[in-house]
Amino acid sequence: MEQGDWRSIYREVSGLLGRGRARISRDQAEIVAEKLDELKKLFVRSVVGNELDEANEWCMKLREISEDIRRVLRLFEIVFPRELRSFLEDPEAHLRKKLFIYAMDLVRRRMTLRSFEERAQRAIQTSLQTNMRSIYQSWVFLVILRELANYGGCLLYPEHGCLSLERSGRQRLASIPPNAVIEAECGALSFFLEAPRPIAWEDTGDLRRAWRLYKAMRPDILVYGGKVLNILDERNDPPIMRPDVIIECKELEDWHKRIRELKGDDKPLSAEEWRWMWLRGLWRGLGRELGARTRPEEIEMGPNERIRLREPELVKIYMRLYRPREMLLISRCAAPDEVKRELESEGIEVIDDVGFDGLALKDVSRRLLNYARPAEDVIVLRGELARFIRMKSSLLGKSPEKLIWEAIASL
Repeated sequence: MEQGDWRSIYREVSGLLGRGRARISRDQAEIVAEKLDELKKLFVRSVVGNELDEANEWCMKLREISEDIRRVLRLFEIVFPRELRSFLEDPEAHLRKKLFIYAMDLVRRRMTLRSFEERAQRAIQTSLQTNMRSIYQSWVFLVILRELANYGGCLLYPEHGCLSLERSGRQRLASIPPNAVIEAECGALSFFLEAPRPIAWEDTGDLRRAWRLYKAMRPDILVYGGKVLNILDERNDPPIMRPDVIIECKELEDWHKRIRELKGDDKPLSAEEWRWMWLRGLWRGLGRELGARTRPEEIEMGPNERIRLREPELVKIYMRLYRPREMLLISRCAAPDEVKRELESEGIEVIDDVGFDGLALKDVSRRLLNYARPAEDVIVLRGELARFIRMKSSLLGKSPEKLIWEAIASL
């Protein structure tokens, strides 16, 4: 069947449902579900084409480095953000999920064929681009951790041996914790992925305190020397401790030509405005499906001004705003000389044409060690001594800490 045949399936399903039918039988429902799944599969392939092969290849690269890290750092698990985890399992199936509501609205005649085609295509392309960006950023991060582990590094945080690459739910305690703290021979390094995100709030006072985090720009990776468990600093704007290093990752060949839009309005919302916006979204979505008749009382919203910036300009803003001691931009593809000169004039070093070659990042990892600082509350025991303490701990039924305390007390 040709890729364009998704329209044929649409006409077939429309014929099955007919016009104005309130209900269909269970058998018909199963047939419709199968037809719609085939429609979504063909539509995805018609939109992404050969990009799907590239997506599968990138997923394989990330899975390979993940297995390396699990082995080297003796991890139980690596937790990816929910969206990325679904994409890694099966990119095509993940993209089909994005069409579930659109396809239902199409066959129910709540959406025209043209509207479906436009909106569904945007949804697929956005999801594909977002996940490819996440894959490359995650790959860079894990390669750096692997290289640090090769220099004798071990994972100090999180302590349960489960490395999380997501930030969802990590800031509910009104703090900004790291994704990982690595202890190497010369000290510790703390890593934060896209960390300037909102902290928990309850009322307007809390929200106004947290508002600067809603508006804060998010570099890909912030690196701090030492064991740093919270980088929230309300005295700064943005309210983030000054990082030692920022690492920005670029996966696209033409990243330097891309334009980003930023909101220009910096006025904080009140908790009441926030609640109204939530109710408005609920009414437009679920409420409309259920036949809601009453609108929430409307609040006049201010103009939504936007600022358009080239990606190199945005990267320079990160440098000026966060004032790191060093900033590195890692590009999968070669960058034009004039772009590199533009960024290097601002103190941003460009490491380009990296591809998926881990060896190209060895020097980056070595340089990060220059910022490592001792984690004063941690002593790392390795080798024969660590194995001996674990054996005695198991034999005597005492924790390793208690054994060490008793040994020191007996001196």
